[in-house]
Amino acid sequence: LMSHETLLEIVERAMNDAAFRKLLFSNPDKALAGYDLTDEERALLSDLNEGNFDEFAGKLDDRGTKGWVTPGG
Repeated sequence: LMSHETLLEIVERAMNDAAFRKLLFSNPDKALAGYDLTDEERALLSDLNEGNFDEFAGKLDDRGTKGWVTPGG
């Protein structure tokens, strides 16, 4: 099971922090150090680049909002 919260955290950070996003694309191992990820998640995030990041983030967000949104939030 993917740790959806951690993936969202990384994607949100990459969306808000240009330096982190650049590092994620150029050196994912370094960018993801310290995050508790499965090998599958690491591979998934390592495949991201400027071209597919927005699409990935959108899909993650779509999946994540169902059941993740708190009432009134």
